[in-house]
Amino acid sequence: MELTGKKILLFNPWIYDFAAYDFWVKPLGLLQLAAVLKQSGLHIELIDCLDRFHPALQNLPDHPPAKIKANGTGKFIREQIPKPEVYSHIPRKYCRYGMPAHIVEKLLANLSEKPDVILLTSTMTYWYPAVRDAAKLLREYFPDTPLILGGIYASLCPEHAQKHIGPDHLFTGAGEHHIVDLVAAVTGANPPQQRHLPDGAFPRPLYDLYPDLRSVAIITSRGCPNHCSFCASRVLAPEYTRRSAEHVLHEIAHWHNTRQVQHFAFFDDALLHKADDYIKPLLRGVIKQKLPVCLHAANGMQPRFVDAEFADLFYQAGGITVKLSFETINPTRQKSMSAKVTCQELKTAIENLEQAGYKRHTIGVYVLMGLPDQEPAEALDSVNYVLDLGARVNLASFSPIPHTSEWQRAIDMGYWSPDDDLLMTNTSVFPIWSRRFGYQQCQDFVHKIVEKNKQCDVVVNEVE
Repeated sequence: MELTGKKILLFNPWIYDFAAYDFWVKPLGLLQLAAVLKQSGLHIELIDCLDRFHPALQNLPDHPPAKIKANGTGKFIREQIPKPEVYSHIPRKYCRYGMPAHIVEKLLANLSEKPDVILLTSTMTYWYPAVRDAAKLLREYFPDTPLILGGIYASLCPEHAQKHIGPDHLFTGAGEHHIVDLVAAVTGANPPQQRHLPDGAFPRPLYDLYPDLRSVAIITSRGCPNHCSFCASRVLAPEYTRRSAEHVLHEIAHWHNTRQVQHFAFFDDALLHKADDYIKPLLRGVIKQKLPVCLHAANGMQPRFVDAEFADLFYQAGGITVKLSFETINPTRQKSMSAKVTCQELKTAIENLEQAGYKRHTIGVYVLMGLPDQEPAEALDSVNYVLDLGARVNLASFSPIPHTSEWQRAIDMGYWSPDDDLLMTNTSVFPIWSRRFGYQQCQDFVHKIVEKNKQCDVVVNEVE
């Protein structure tokens, strides 16, 4: 039996949380697998519960049409749902973000054909209840179809995922090299003899699956050359690999020219790594082709590499969103976390960006709060330093991500246990600081920062 023609359903579940927002969100890993599967001759269908512009969401009586802000972002549809018991002390609404459940059920019921295999993805570890409910729903509609689970949560916590989600098959890490063989194995089909991964390193996401494509998330690399103590990038991808700049430029031009996409968000952990050989030539290509696009540096860029040339190129190429990684003013912690930034380097980066044409208050700088051995005064000093430079503070709440150095530090200091519910790693509940100082004191601290930073929006961002 040949694998060609087998039907694959890709499913990106909802977000269950106290807050969520569409910052150019796309299920990149799932879409990369889609590209490989399509090349092998399989028939692919996608249900992305976070697709705000899906035709099924148009003209809903209870929900206005999705709006897109000037920077390409916007709000998800949300519905309040019961809070898990561990959140009972949190005085906030807990919601399902994304497509209403009845719309998702309608899409499942109206699939062109019954899938032979279902691929379910996962992201934040503390969003696992949404993955669990998605798996339950998928099994209600297709009880005999093999369910394969992958993604960040599945990779970081495979035992937990196997216990709480119970997929038929679970894979960890990048899957493009073995997904075709896995699908062949679970369907009893013969895998194709010849395969080719587009661009060598890893495939370009299959955005063709979106009927209404408003923004494109781009990842030029996988893994990270840095060793940040709070980040799981190197856990998920120990080897640092990168697509060619030429292929990324072609991807931007392709989606702009064929689908009129304007907003492109880079989600690399080290976008400026070897900038002279990579991002700078890429930006020159965008400028040379006169592509009228808006570029967004969604993850924090390393300030020491934001030189005058890069700042000018990013501005000319349509760079709209600029985020810089700073984390803390404490020089000892700067060194212990990865030695990737100093206070002077942040200052110089902001000066270079200003010279290129950016207003200081439009430059976002990540400041980290809630580390196991961090005092509020350190975070406050870091905030004040950024504000004194005239930049915008993006306050990032720490999450103890399994297998990272800070996760182990939290365990060693007695603030965390490997047996704690993953729900409590949610950045919104201040996993470590709430145990040290109480939840309300943490909220008061955030409100204090908001007041100090009134001239611009303060966004409490996910670290994971």
